[in-house]
Amino acid sequence: MGYEMRNIILLSGFDKTKYFPLEIVNEIKANVYKPVNMAVLTANFNNYEKNDRHFYGNEETIGVFNTFRKIFPNLNIVLLDSRTEQNKGVEILRNADIIYLFGGNPFTQLEYLKKYNYTDIFQNTDALIIGISAGSMYLAINSYYSKDEDYPESVIYEGLGLTDITIDPHFDIDNEDQVSEIMSFSKKIKIIGLPNESAIIISNGNVKYIGDIYIYENGELKK
Repeated sequence: MGYEMRNIILLSGFDKTKYFPLEIVNEIKANVYKPVNMAVLTANFNNYEKNDRHFYGNEETIGVFNTFRKIFPNLNIVLLDSRTEQNKGVEILRNADIIYLFGGNPFTQLEYLKKYNYTDIFQNTDALIIGISAGSMYLAINSYYSKDEDYPESVIYEGLGLTDITIDPHFDIDNEDQVSEIMSFSKKIKIIGLPNESAIIISNGNVKYIGDIYIYENGELKK
């Protein structure tokens, strides 16, 4: 399947104490037909406490399970981490109507996907793929990591190749360091700064933006 015909939703970040905004909910519903199965992939596959917290929710976060059960009450939602046997994980992903990718460390998550032979499934699936934060970063052909407290330098790295759209999530136009980095690296590739509460919808070759976005190319912010 060519990347231009995939259905992908790239999310930056939302208030974890609230459900998705109605506009995002409508886009999810519009891009998947009668969903039955959903697979959720974490970034830290061995941190079971954190994974369960983000999946099931607690007093601080609604959780992915509750968020998507509100959208599709009968949806079967399965969390995949290192507790999931590889063959079972492959089966779950192949039968998924929606695949959701957590945020976290994109390099760790990519390493896990390759180790468990999940990457080939992404190349051939008809599922709606939803990535949030780091989970949306590495879906690109050329992915971009803007340096932060967790990583000392900005880098361009090879992603899964599911889209030609490269993003910088949690983008803050008032953050001078982040703006300087994206301007510099946009001399090599086009990068879209995606603030929290914003999204990019890729559907059958069409691209739609929700909220504010900042497109950088050739070292400049495009007007």
